[in-house]
Amino acid sequence: MSNDQIAVIVPYFQRRPGLLAKALRSAFNQTSTAQVHCYVVDDASPVTAQSELDASPDLPLDRITMVRQANGGAGSARNRALNLVKPGTQYVAFLDSDDEWRPAHLENALAVLQAGPDAYFSDWWSYNFPDQTNFERIRALDPASHKPVGPGYELGVTPIEHILADGGGVIQTSTVVYRFDKFPKLRFREEFFNGQDFFFWMDLGELGAQFAFSMTVDCDNGEGINIYQSAGWGTERSMHRLRNELFVWTSVRRFYRLTPAQSDNNRRTVRHLQRSVVKDLLHRLRHRKPLQLALVRNVAQQDGAFIGILLSAPWWIVTEKLAAKRGHASA
Repeated sequence: MSNDQIAVIVPYFQRRPGLLAKALRSAFNQTSTAQVHCYVVDDASPVTAQSELDASPDLPLDRITMVRQANGGAGSARNRALNLVKPGTQYVAFLDSDDEWRPAHLENALAVLQAGPDAYFSDWWSYNFPDQTNFERIRALDPASHKPVGPGYELGVTPIEHILADGGGVIQTSTVVYRFDKFPKLRFREEFFNGQDFFFWMDLGELGAQFAFSMTVDCDNGEGINIYQSAGWGTERSMHRLRNELFVWTSVRRFYRLTPAQSDNNRRTVRHLQRSVVKDLLHRLRHRKPLQLALVRNVAQQDGAFIGILLSAPWWIVTEKLAAKRGHASA
């Protein structure tokens, strides 16, 4: 067995039984010979982690540390797990409780990391998009533009540059493995309900971590509780989701010194989300749904430009529709 020590961080909150056991099995059924220990933090889950372990006698309980805490969100649960990681652990890998690693994930990650980089991520597949992988769908990475390293590629830009280029990038949490022994004090920003992972990658880059990626599909994204998938357009939680996303992107400029190009990209993402808030408001008016004015006020407080976007809505909505018609006509 390899001397490499990998701590697997699993925040857990689910309403359907069986998901956690599948995720943990995927962590223990890896082709890598590294020593794996899973840290599961039950974030006041309706289906408890203990019940999942009790129903899965095949799992190696001596390689699982499980604690339960009051609900604090994914960032809080991941931080609790990071605080439990044993001294001497070389690597940390993240695994959400409704995702599953493919068998060679850790082997692929270590092959890249042992060639020099500090953090690894890979392509992944989501049940929402069965015909395309994440990299194929978003098209934010062209391996021909990146220097090979081991069986992967150097990212070639900082996480901030990658993430701000299109308002998110393609770094998916359940594919990330990084050198914990080099960055043992880094933690997630718990004040963000979602988007803590973006900040973690950017903070890791600010500490000097070099990122690398693989084109292999290392992870399957599952159909558990997902704050994005459960808050789609027109749902009751859509305005909450938009408010939370705006909080993420309007906060970026508070934490990092951005180049003019990065500022422009960030501003573009913020404006897009603000327009989405206006469209959500119009949708609610049209369908006689509650307007959630407290959330709208909070959006306006985050960035003063929102009022101008709201007042100019008739103009830019017509402009968008005309552009869409021209696009269809030329297709």
